[in-house]
Amino acid sequence: MAHRKLDIDGFDTEQQRMAEQMQYLSTKSDAEVASMVDQKATSVRAAITRGSSVEALEKALADPPYGQGLDAAQSANAQLVSEVLMATRAQDINSVVGSLTDDSRDVLLKYIYHGLARPAGFNCGVLLSWHERVVEAGGLGSIIRVMSDRKTI
Repeated sequence: MAHRKLDIDGFDTEQQRMAEQMQYLSTKSDAEVASMVDQKATSVRAAITRGSSVEALEKALADPPYGQGLDAAQSANAQLVSEVLMATRAQDINSVVGSLTDDSRDVLLKYIYHGLARPAGFNCGVLLSWHERVVEAGGLGSIIRVMSDRKTI
C-alpha cells in the first residue's frame, strides 16, 4: 500500500544523473544481455548437474548485468544465482565461499540482498545462511561495499 501520491524520488536530480551514467555502463543491447544470461544459464546448470558448486557459482556471478532497463536479464541472473545457492549442500557453503574472490563475494552479497528484498520469489532461509557465511569470510566491509556501491542488481 503506497502512502505517497507523488513519486518524490523522480525529483531527485542526483538519482536522475546516476541513472543516465548507469545507462552507458553497458555497451550491449537488452537482447544481447538477455542472450548472454541464457547462455550462462546453460553452462551453470551443467555445472550444477556435475555437482561442481564452485564452478557454477563463479559462472553465475561472472559479468552481472548492470544498468538501467535490464530488469528481465537482472532477474533471470538473480534466479540463476539462487538456483546455485539452493543446489549447494549446507556443509559445502564454507568451502564455496572461501574459494571466491572478494569481488565475487561482494557480487554474491548483492544477489543475496536482491533475493531478501523479494521474499516471494526466493528462499530466504537459504539466503540468510549464505549471508552469514559470506559475512564471516568477507567481514563487515563487504556489507559496506555492497550498500555503498552504485552498481545495483
